Amino acid sequence: MSVKTPRCSKEVSERWLQEVMKDYLEDSHPGGQHDVTAFTITPGYGPGDAFQSELVLLDVWVKVKEGGSPASQAGSPVLQDGSPESPDSTVVHHLAAKFYSLDLMNREMNKRMNTGQKEYLVYTKIIKELNEFQADRASEEPRITIPQLIYGRCTGNENVLLMENLKIHGYNTFDKRKGLDFEHLKVTIEHIARVHALSHAFYRENDFRNKYPCFRPTLEYLKTFKPLASAMLNITIAFFRTLSDKRDVTQRLEACKQRLLDKYSAILLDGEDIMCLNHGDYWINNIMYKHKSPVAQASHEDSQTLASHKATQLSHEDSQEGHNISQTSHNTSQTLASQQVSQAHESHQEIETLKIIDWGTSSWGNPMFDLQYLLYTSTTRAVRNAHLDHLLHLYHSTFTKLAAKLGSPAASWSYIQFKLEWERTSVIGFLSGCALTLGTLSTSNPVNKVPQPSYLDKPFLLPVKVIADGLKLGMAKLLFPLLEKPIGESISKNMLRHTFQPILQELLSGQNEIMNKRLTDLICEADEKGIFSTESIIPE
Repeated sequence: MSVKTPRCSKEVSERWLQEVMKDYLEDSHPGGQHDVTAFTITPGYGPGDAFQSELVLLDVWVKVKEGGSPASQAGSPVLQDGSPESPDSTVVHHLAAKFYSLDLMNREMNKRMNTGQKEYLVYTKIIKELNEFQADRASEEPRITIPQLIYGRCTGNENVLLMENLKIHGYNTFDKRKGLDFEHLKVTIEHIARVHALSHAFYRENDFRNKYPCFRPTLEYLKTFKPLASAMLNITIAFFRTLSDKRDVTQRLEACKQRLLDKYSAILLDGEDIMCLNHGDYWINNIMYKHKSPVAQASHEDSQTLASHKATQLSHEDSQEGHNISQTSHNTSQTLASQQVSQAHESHQEIETLKIIDWGTSSWGNPMFDLQYLLYTSTTRAVRNAHLDHLLHLYHSTFTKLAAKLGSPAASWSYIQFKLEWERTSVIGFLSGCALTLGTLSTSNPVNKVPQPSYLDKPFLLPVKVIADGLKLGMAKLLFPLLEKPIGESISKNMLRHTFQPILQELLSGQNEIMNKRLTDLICEADEKGIFSTESIIPE
């Protein structure tokens, strides 16, 4: 590409989009001329919904001069002012662009953890390889679906993924404050079980880890996030000390804190029998659902009422009395349809499909990591109490059936053995659930606040900003190698202590009822299950 690849949304240019869209549209408009006439950029997420990257939504207006018949179009023909125009003239394409984080410390961390490279490989090669592998052995099985990639690049400081905007196609995430309900959990667990089974079968026949060495073992990530788990436990204990009715729980949690951390960082062993591609951040914000139209559902349910109304109209069309009855029936059916549409919005909408996003923290290891992570970061205790056994059975049956179809039966993974493995790894769910509850539901966490404009963004202060950014980047380059040494855990704990202090104050204030209840439920649930036992909990 002759134009420099943008490193962030501010560097996106019309020239860059011109080249990208030309290559992308060549298949659908062969021989045509494609001119980008305008584009707009808006934030793609709210505060606290993305920690490791910059995500923006792009609307790109492309004027197409046909050299042949278009095979497809990504949007409705419009002029730049939004007014309709004749077909095949100007088309707006709705896209999403993902870059490294604007925060220089986060950017350096992501480079060291290969998040950009891994996600790029998932979108350009890995999912394609997995789907082709499955098509050869079980072509009737549904494929893994991810957003369509328009353009991708990951080399050095250049890291960008340009994808379709799923929201335009009706996909949305679920409310993280409510947590997933049973119906959404069923399709979500079935989907990740299929990803795990497919990658497990693929892994047994292909030298994946040597081919893609940037995908490190899941065990290494557990060790990396041990300081975060430690900081989380510290403020959780401080909060529970203030709860007079939780003194026994607090004592047991304090007594086993170090044992929990040691188990967390050593529980998933490399080279286990069941190895698969773990998403690594499989929680409610990284799953987008498409629902069937509530209007269509309501119309279907009300078809008999509408048919009866039509018959009434026909039988009374020549009388005023009949007209009045017909009008009343019409109004009644309209009201009923409106009520049903409203109920469809408020209660259950049938799920059509889902797509998983944000693959930057994926790794290879025990699939229990994703399963524990999902069920304890994205659900309430009431949902787990009511449906956990059913959901675990669903995961196990989906995994084992697909693995057998693909020629890699999990013969040593009966449901009893699977359930024992679930209980053995329960500390992952507990610590992950607590950490994400505090990190994502808090209103005081700095990453959850709307970023304020920097005084250094003023044009006349650009030289000062360049120097300040250079110093910050230099500090990051010095700091992260230290974090990988034995002293790193102590440095991380001190840094995280300051981050978590405002969250502790928010807990103590009691104003964030959802966060407080979610955390309290996780602690009490873990205590009831014996996770805080003072016996040795380090696996053999």
